[in-house]
Amino acid sequence: MAAKKESINIVNRVLLFIASVVIIMLSYPKDAQFQYQYELGKPWQYDLLTADFDFPIYKDKAQLRAEREDVLNNKVYYFYDNNDICTDALKKMRTYVEQLIEGETEAQYISYLKREMEYMYKSGIMEDSQYDVVHESGSDHIVVLGDNNMGKLRGRNDVYSLSKAKKHIRNNMPEHLKHEIFDKINLDAFLSANLVFDEDITDKALSEEYKSISATQGMVQRGERIIDRGEIVTEQKFLILNSLKQETLSNMTITSNQKIMSLMGIMLIIAIFLGLFYLYSYIFRKHFFQTTQYCILTLMLITVYAVMTSLIVQFAEHELVYLIPYALIPMVISTFYDTRTALFTHWTTVLICVLFVAKPLEFVMLQIPAGMISIYMSKDLEDRSQFMRTALAVVATYCFIYFSFNLLLNVEFVSGANMWMFLWFVINGIMLLFAYPLVFFVEKTFKFTSNVTLLELSNTNTPLLRQLSEEAPGTFQHSSQVSNLAADVTSHLGGNTLMARTGALYHDIGKLRHPAFYTENQYNGVNPHVRLKPEESATVIISHVRNGVEIAKQNKLPQCLIDIIMTHHATGKAKFFYNTWINENPGKQIDESKFTYDGPNPFTKEQGIIMICDAVEAASRSLSEYTDDSIGSLVDKIIDGILQDHFLDNTPIKMNQMEIIKSVLKERLRNIYHTRVAYPDINFKGKSNFF
Repeated sequence: MAAKKESINIVNRVLLFIASVVIIMLSYPKDAQFQYQYELGKPWQYDLLTADFDFPIYKDKAQLRAEREDVLNNKVYYFYDNNDICTDALKKMRTYVEQLIEGETEAQYISYLKREMEYMYKSGIMEDSQYDVVHESGSDHIVVLGDNNMGKLRGRNDVYSLSKAKKHIRNNMPEHLKHEIFDKINLDAFLSANLVFDEDITDKALSEEYKSISATQGMVQRGERIIDRGEIVTEQKFLILNSLKQETLSNMTITSNQKIMSLMGIMLIIAIFLGLFYLYSYIFRKHFFQTTQYCILTLMLITVYAVMTSLIVQFAEHELVYLIPYALIPMVISTFYDTRTALFTHWTTVLICVLFVAKPLEFVMLQIPAGMISIYMSKDLEDRSQFMRTALAVVATYCFIYFSFNLLLNVEFVSGANMWMFLWFVINGIMLLFAYPLVFFVEKTFKFTSNVTLLELSNTNTPLLRQLSEEAPGTFQHSSQVSNLAADVTSHLGGNTLMARTGALYHDIGKLRHPAFYTENQYNGVNPHVRLKPEESATVIISHVRNGVEIAKQNKLPQCLIDIIMTHHATGKAKFFYNTWINENPGKQIDESKFTYDGPNPFTKEQGIIMICDAVEAASRSLSEYTDDSIGSLVDKIIDGILQDHFLDNTPIKMNQMEIIKSVLKERLRNIYHTRVAYPDINFKGKSNFF
């Protein structure tokens, strides 16, 4: 059954690995990429760059836009001259005047109107609305199309609008013709525009003007020097680099084979990084690695952050990646696991995300220190204010590193640095405050345990600990002593002090079922083991681990505390009754399973420390005298025995740390059992010693 479960876990880990690689790979930009990253006003960060081929220098968008606007402002309007209008207007004028005026003045009016109309029609008359459009456009001239569409330029002030033509006729009228008869003449009856606007030709001409605008302004010859390391990217060099980028990308014809090779390369890089993270977990955190929740949480965070980074890079400005709170990853991971795992998870995420960003060096230099600071500040998370302090520290780290990095590049800070970055850093810090609800969500979803929960459970007024203190006071005192010892040792070894303290308080709660069977709870010399055989007594003693697990599950204690209860005796033996049976049954074969705890052996630093402290504290009560030698000899004997039985092989506790553990325990036990000075009585001659 166990083998089958392990096989299922292996399959799950492999599937999660593959899914993460595929998702991140699919989010990678599919377009061709330019190999250089640069900014206007910033130093060139690469070696000497020369042109590998001839290419034009393209104008920037602002310059092209200005040239197009200039063409539009000088737009030429095309009209064609309708000669029939002139002929028809003159006929209408003659007929109109003959009907209106009689006598000798008739010929004079006709002569005057004919002369003026022929002059204005020769210059050109257009509708008032079109005349206003031409003048408002600012165009200096128009083109009048004649026969065979041959165009002639005419100044815009040389042509007439209908209103201007009427005004011209009335203002230039000879004095002897100016009387009430002329006022009766309606010029609209025969005067009309002969210049007809040709919209199609005007639009075609404008289109040709647009096409004639050159998109380039010079050439770069093959082998020509472009820019060298440390040189500032000026406006002209910026145009040249943009032109090189445009030509390079346009000339990249990516075949299907190249696309496949590119995807394979990205897939391998991502797989290597995730594989290294898996390798770290397998070697140094095997107990984590064997749980599906661990793989789901870590790979989910890495994948989500990689996809977010890719999307922002593809569809927004690349600086906006600094809105993503990468430092949130180590804050969450260190809350439920340890700082080293948090650091490796963060590094893996940054190394994968750096494949997407525009400035990889700057990105790495900003993210790595920020992640390390967040781990330091959120270590041993015990209250919500730590999230605020961590966010402030991360923002300060971002700002200081960015400032230093720009100084390193010799950028004049105020003019050269992107001041918007500081706003992104502040917003990033605000988003880090979402770590608290995220931790709560992860804790409930994955059944993890945060330090905040451990802090609540370490309160001795919780119902279970209060029951332990009332029904098994000796066990409660023993657990309290172990808790203090374990917390002190763990702080020296860099583990989770709160985990050790809380786990030690609950490690013996199984003794609630039969408290009188344990020495620390026996009073008045009553020992129920006197009536039992050694194997029966061993069964009762060993059962306190199973009972503790049951009580813990009934009270919904976190799995990490249940693991401590299960491992605090490892797969050791109930030595007292084991030795007693051997002494009482010399030469007989013993059934060791009856005297052996179920285990498993400790697999975390805190579990191993609690096991050591539990054994040392219990044994210390049996000393007949408390001297430096007796305490030191006891601590050495207990810890050496645990090591010889290989109970700590699965923990990350190193051999050189054993000396630290021994030293701390010896010092603490000396302080606990130090000899007190006897207070002397007051002797008065002839009087009692008592007041």
